[in-house]
Amino acid sequence: MLYLAYQQLKTSEHDAYQQSLANVNTASNLISAQIEAAISKLYLLEDTTSVSKFDNTAQRILKHNPVYSDIIYVNNVTGQYRSMKLKPTNSEKNAHIQWSKLSKLSNQLAVSSLYEKKPGQWVFAVRYTPTQEHQIWIEFDLMHTTQSLRGLRTLTDGYVFVIDRNTGRLIFHADPNRIGTPSVSFHGGISELISHGSLFGDHEYYYRDQYKVSVYDADNPFNWVFISGTDRSDILQDSYQFSLAALVIASLLVIAIGFKYLSQRFNQSIRELSQQETLTDYKQHLRFILDQFCDHKGVQFCLYDNNHGHFSTIDFHGNTHVVLTDKNLAAQFEPNIIKNVSSRGADTLAKKLQITSRHYAIPLFDKSELIGVVYMQVSYSTFKSILHLIRNYAEISLANLILNQSLRSQDVMTHLDNKLTIRGEIDNHLGHTNVFFALIDIDHFKRINDTHSHLCGDLVILKTAEMMEKCFKKPKAISLARYGGEEFCVLFHATDEHDAYEQCDIFRQVIDHANMNFSGRDVHFTVSIGVTNVKESQHVTIGAADKALYQAKGLGRNQVVLNTFRF
Repeated sequence: MLYLAYQQLKTSEHDAYQQSLANVNTASNLISAQIEAAISKLYLLEDTTSVSKFDNTAQRILKHNPVYSDIIYVNNVTGQYRSMKLKPTNSEKNAHIQWSKLSKLSNQLAVSSLYEKKPGQWVFAVRYTPTQEHQIWIEFDLMHTTQSLRGLRTLTDGYVFVIDRNTGRLIFHADPNRIGTPSVSFHGGISELISHGSLFGDHEYYYRDQYKVSVYDADNPFNWVFISGTDRSDILQDSYQFSLAALVIASLLVIAIGFKYLSQRFNQSIRELSQQETLTDYKQHLRFILDQFCDHKGVQFCLYDNNHGHFSTIDFHGNTHVVLTDKNLAAQFEPNIIKNVSSRGADTLAKKLQITSRHYAIPLFDKSELIGVVYMQVSYSTFKSILHLIRNYAEISLANLILNQSLRSQDVMTHLDNKLTIRGEIDNHLGHTNVFFALIDIDHFKRINDTHSHLCGDLVILKTAEMMEKCFKKPKAISLARYGGEEFCVLFHATDEHDAYEQCDIFRQVIDHANMNFSGRDVHFTVSIGVTNVKESQHVTIGAADKALYQAKGLGRNQVVLNTFRF
């Protein structure tokens, strides 16, 4: 009975954790999609050629989009603020409004902190600053916007909410009356964790006579915190019936059952670690193992690239971020050596990760080659035999995962997906709405090779791959691939055809303005792009994109052509 009670409790905890992770991810996607849709409206407004056309377009946008509260035009020269709904603009002139730039999209775009439009009406805005002379704002009516999150539940009593880190107030909540109020959970410990560099994790706090268990994610460009969780009692309720019966026999069986359970659980967890198919799943499962069998205050996992000396973290969506380039530090790690390090002895990578307390530095090797590092913060020493055992299996699993991913799905040069991988992804998304495919070709690539050498051509290919990863981020990007030679392709989500075109044109502009120096000479290059929606088959989809690419080249290159008509 004790085993069943404990098993049920762990299952409920795991279910709550997994549901919370899924809800945070879904909420992030829903809100990101709304903001990206607003950005496309801002670009549409900027394209208007007169004040009357601007006003007519703005009124049409407000009429058909109830999530928008207002559109504001700001003249930076005169300081005039003009509301499309003819409302007072004193709230928009508030000097306390803070802006978070969406630099990965454009330095001209930013999202505001939460502010009060009028008593009881809280809004935030997306701002577009195309020139030094003027700005355009789209304000979101949170009474409407927050409704998209009401259906996200964790177990029975849990839900999802979002906090503005600038103000500490609720910006999205299942209860509209809570919007704009200070968040107890944020000020109850999550803000402190974030200030110490833990942008993602779990947290437990006390609120209204209940212990709350939550997962939070602050790793986003909006300066917001997404939180999902439920009451501790919600997790415990399924295990109560087993617990009452277990008390009768617990004194006789607890040691034997506990030891057997932990052994089985450890063996099962280790086996599952070797079965993970992505680095994100590997990271989460390794954290899950350490949570089960080690007492710690936090875990950080970094991959190491021997070719470039990069230490990289992996975010919730599977994107990698280089946090440090230091081959000398990598050389200091030794196989089979786990170091217990004081706060003063932290290495440069630990400092970059803002690890300020005692911790274990656990290097992961593939033979003699460093492939990753795990930092586990602790209050006191733990059994090194357990850490060595976990480390041994983690090394084998990570080495096999990296090798299998490289062999199965990656282009050797760019580390993007290969042709077979993206073709498979197209097949997996046939019949899906709002999924688009783009073929990208580097213009006059032979001329680059002939003029600057093939080494320069290789650097142009690597630069293009790097810009693709920055412009097409997961989870919106399904697959980024090198199709062959100087040709690349992207399978991605978009809200509509206009959004798909805009995403590709932003990438084209980024390439057009990219600076690359080779042997003391500036090298400028452009790309042509053909875009289509996913059609009835892989071959038809690729053919339609190829036809659009051919048209883009015919128009003079450095163009994006959209082809969404069925053959």
